Amino acid sequence: MAKRLPPRLEPDASGNYYAVYSEGGRSRRKSLRTKDLFRAEHRFEGWLEAKRKAQLVEDDPYVEDCLDYWMDQWIKGQMMTENRYVSVVRNLKTYFGKMRVSQITRKDSVTYIQLRRTAQIASRKGWGATDSTINHELKELIACFNFMRRKVEPRERRLPDHMVPFIQPPDPSPPRDRVLTNDEWERLWNFSANLVWNGQGRVASNRASRVGRFICLAMETAQRKSAITELQWSQIRLDLGRGLIFFNPEGRKQTIKKRPPLPVSSKLRPLLERFHSERINDFVLDKTTDVHESVKRVAQELNIEGLSPHVFRHTWATNAALAGKDISKIAAFMGDSEETVRKNYIHLTPEYLSDVVD
Repeated sequence: MAKRLPPRLEPDASGNYYAVYSEGGRSRRKSLRTKDLFRAEHRFEGWLEAKRKAQLVEDDPYVEDCLDYWMDQWIKGQMMTENRYVSVVRNLKTYFGKMRVSQITRKDSVTYIQLRRTAQIASRKGWGATDSTINHELKELIACFNFMRRKVEPRERRLPDHMVPFIQPPDPSPPRDRVLTNDEWERLWNFSANLVWNGQGRVASNRASRVGRFICLAMETAQRKSAITELQWSQIRLDLGRGLIFFNPEGRKQTIKKRPPLPVSSKLRPLLERFHSERINDFVLDKTTDVHESVKRVAQELNIEGLSPHVFRHTWATNAALAGKDISKIAAFMGDSEETVRKNYIHLTPEYLSDVVD
C-alpha cells in the first residue's frame, strides 16, 4: 500500500496552485485561486489551520479556538452587527488567546482590565478603553464560554461546567449626561447639513460628508449609532406618506435595544433626497465602520466639548421631555422601554411634581 502523503502545495500545468491532500483513501485538491507562490503559501497555511480546527476535538482547548468556533457557528451570518465583533475578538485573543480554558483564573480578568485601561491592548490612538467597553468585551467572552458549554458542534467539543472559568467584568462607566445647548444643537445642524469635507488623503467630491449624514440622522431620529451606520437605502421609504425609515431591517430579530420604524421629519426629508441622489452603494453612510473619531473632529471644528454619538440621542430625549412630550411616545420613538425613559427623563417634564408645590 502506498504511503499517504501529508497535505502539500502543488501547481498544475497552467501554474495555478492547489492544496493537495488525501481523504477517504483518495487524493483530492482545493484551488488556492492564484499563480503567485507567496499568496499561495499564505492561503495554504490558512487552509491548513482551518482544516486543523475543523478536525480538532480537545478536552481543554485554547481560548482563541473557542472564540473562532463561537464566531463561525454563532455570530457570522446570524448577527446583523457581526462586524462589530471583530475588534472584540481581536482584543480578547491578544491576552487570552494562547491560554487553555482551564488556565484562566480570576486574576486574568483584573490583568485584562488594566491592560485595556492603559491602552496596552489595542485602543483608539493610544487612549485606554472605557470600563463600559471592557465590560462589553468580557461579557462577550462569557457568552463564548457559555456557547462552548451548550451549543458548539460537534458535541464532543462542549466544555464541562467545572472547566468554565469565572470572568469578572468591571462595572460599566457612569451614564453619559452631556446635553447640548440650543446654540450647540443649531450650530451642529447648520454645519453638518451642508458639510463637504475634502483634503489630504480624500478624493475630491461635492457629496455630503459621511459624518454630516450621520449627525443629521442622529439629531432627527435619536437612534443608536449602530442602527444608523448599518442603515441601508432599502430601509428608507420616501414614497410612503411623509416617508418612513425602517431601522430594523427585514430578517433581523428585534433585541432589547429595539429599532423602531420612524416617520421622516420635514427637516430631514430634503436631506435624505439629496443623500440618495449622491449614493454610491446601498448603505446610507457608504459603509458600516465607526464614526466616533469623525464626530470628535466636528466637535473640534465647532469647539463643542464632550460630543460623542450618544450625545445626540440623549439631547433629543431631554428636549422632548422638556417640551412635554408623552413619555410613552418618547420611549416608542427611541426604541427604549417606558420604564427606562421614565427613570432617566421624567424629572424633566413640565408637570413633574408640580402638584406638590405652591
